[in-house]
Amino acid sequence: MGTHTSSRPGGAGPRRGARTRPVQAPDLIVAATPPAAARRAVTGLLLRFISCGLLALGLGLVWRVTLAPAVIAPGSAFAGIFALLIGFIAGGILWYLHDARRRRQVPESISDERLIFSFIVFAVMPFAVLLLIGLVWLIALLIGVA
Repeated sequence: MGTHTSSRPGGAGPRRGARTRPVQAPDLIVAATPPAAARRAVTGLLLRFISCGLLALGLGLVWRVTLAPAVIAPGSAFAGIFALLIGFIAGGILWYLHDARRRRQVPESISDERLIFSFIVFAVMPFAVLLLIGLVWLIALLIGVA
């Protein structure tokens, strides 16, 4: 009656001072983990989006606080959109210049794909959106006048 039963299989636990084997991650998890360079690239991309967005919001806020009229009309709405997109375009061009300067100093640090992708996504596409919004605004203005 005075016997002690252990809940562990085999009834015995590890001895004191005994070394345990370190737990290793399965090969599938190790293979699926992106390398450090890829993680840095994703972090850099997020940093670009956030900084360009903050610059765009900052320019939009400056426009709203300083130049915007009390009542926003179609013309002033386009000016606000213009201020937002100019902020994003300026941020994209600044990041492109940063990458180009870094590539000139250490060519293997920035790939061609990253340089072109950064310029297209952060400078060319916001400019294309600005042109499209300007065209739609102009057509709406002409329709409203007629």
